[in-house]
Amino acid sequence: MQEEQATIWFLEDVRELVEAAPYTFYIPSAEVLAQLQPGHTVKLYFVSDDDEFDEVITEQLWVRITGIEGDEFRGELESEPEAIKDLQAGDEIEFASDHITDTELEDPVPNIVQQYAANCFVTSRVLEDEQPVGSLYRENPAEAGDDLQQFSGWNIMAGDEDDAYLDNSDNWHYVPLGTVLDIDDRFIDVLDAPFDSEFEYDPESDSFVEVEDD
Repeated sequence: MQEEQATIWFLEDVRELVEAAPYTFYIPSAEVLAQLQPGHTVKLYFVSDDDEFDEVITEQLWVRITGIEGDEFRGELESEPEAIKDLQAGDEIEFASDHITDTELEDPVPNIVQQYAANCFVTSRVLEDEQPVGSLYRENPAEAGDDLQQFSGWNIMAGDEDDAYLDNSDNWHYVPLGTVLDIDDRFIDVLDAPFDSEFEYDPESDSFVEVEDD
C-alpha cells in the first residue's frame, strides 16, 4: 500500500524484524491491534535510503490514526522526523497492522521482550563473534555492586575463554538477556535457576547441565 506514496521512504514489515530478533524487538499483540480506533496513536518503522551518504536510515515515528478499513489504516504523522527526507509532521500515512511496532494502549499479553529485559554480563566471544554459549553462572546481584541496574546475576561465556581473556574488562559487555538469546537461546530453560548456580553445555545430551561444587 505504501508503494503508492511518492516518497523515498517505505514502511518496514515489523514481523520480519521480530523473526530476526524475537527476544529484543517488541510488536503489539493481536488483542491490542483489535482495540485500535481513530484517534489512537501508533508507532511505525520508517526506512529510507540516503543516496548522499550511501546508508540506510531508520526512524520509529508516531502516527495518529484517522481512519480504519479492515487491515488498512490512514493516519497523520505526529512525530517530526530527524533524518528521513520527504517526510514531515502532518503528512498523511497509509499503513497496515504489519507496520505497527507500538501503540499508546497497554498490552494485556505478556511479551517476551519484557520477560528477558534484565541485564547480564556476556563475553565478546558470544556477543561479537556470535559463538554458541558454552557456560554461564549466576551471582547474587546484591553482591555485585550498587551501580548495576536490573542485573539478573547471569555471566555468560562461550566456554573457550582463558583466564587472561576473562580478566580483561574490555572483553565483557553489559546487555539485556534478550540480546544474548537472539544469538543463542539453547540455555533459556536454566535462566530461572537460583543464585550461585553454574551450568556448562554438554554435547552428548545437547543440554546445559549444572556444575556441582567440589
